[in-house]
Amino acid sequence: MSDYGEPKFEQLVDQKLEQILKSKRETTNCARRAARGIVLDRSRKRFFEDVYERNYAPKDLKRRPFLNIGPGSFRHKHWRLADKTYDSKGRTWTEMRRGVSQAGFDHEWDLYERKPIDLPDNSMKAVYSSHVIEHLFPEDVTFMLSEAERILERGGVLRLVCPDASLMVEAYDREDWEFFFYYLSVMTNRAQKHLGQMTEEELQRICAVFLLDWVSLVIHPNLPDRFSPNKCRQFIAAHKTTYDALDAACALSPRELNKAVGGHVNWFHFEKVKTLLEEAGFKTIRRSGYLQSRLPILRDSAYFDRTDCEMSLYVEAEKA
Repeated sequence: MSDYGEPKFEQLVDQKLEQILKSKRETTNCARRAARGIVLDRSRKRFFEDVYERNYAPKDLKRRPFLNIGPGSFRHKHWRLADKTYDSKGRTWTEMRRGVSQAGFDHEWDLYERKPIDLPDNSMKAVYSSHVIEHLFPEDVTFMLSEAERILERGGVLRLVCPDASLMVEAYDREDWEFFFYYLSVMTNRAQKHLGQMTEEELQRICAVFLLDWVSLVIHPNLPDRFSPNKCRQFIAAHKTTYDALDAACALSPRELNKAVGGHVNWFHFEKVKTLLEEAGFKTIRRSGYLQSRLPILRDSAYFDRTDCEMSLYVEAEKA
């Protein structure tokens, strides 16, 4: 991003590792924590194996009636995966952006083309999608939710996770710069300077860049008239509400560019998601929370709700 950079995080990690290896006591403590984590992970795996077997018949598990849309690195033996590729090398978003290779997926599904996924009506028991809809334009989100409703069986559950714009907008409006810098400094180590080293003007400018970048392409390097940090701040101030500024920034995000880069081009709060789900045909809609799904299988922290949980919105809908 234009207003904050990437410090040498891995270099700091290597320095700390060297210090730990020089101390027998620290090495033992780290090894003990790792061993405890391994034991707990084994317990978690056994628990959720039992959860699947208790709640679903063997014939159902064999056909894998669970779909993850935009799975990233997610791979699970009972789940189907729907994803798209972005370039001539056939790379997914995770492979393209993070430079990692991963196993294939079951259903090639480019939501920008708005073609139905190759699954029958009423065939899925659960559909999960985490941090995908913010990459889609409004008409694509509407299409995706309608398809989810189509393929779910009666009583099936759709769980959506995405950035919660209400948290970010409220933080920006009350000048709570710490909300943004917790993510930049602690969660991702992307801030160039410590919080206490910056003026109020610098803080607001950086947070304005963050906010607009989180919902649009207006600062993307491939955009000819990309916003400067100062323009980001002025752009938000020029609108009646911060939500109006987000809408305007989304409208300036080129569809063709996002087909190639897969950035954020939309924003959501609970009321907006609820309206879209109702329009897709869902009747029972509720706000959820981190690992608080009504479906036990969706409470597995190794597979679900793993992205930016402190900034995310969780919503579940049941097909009538």
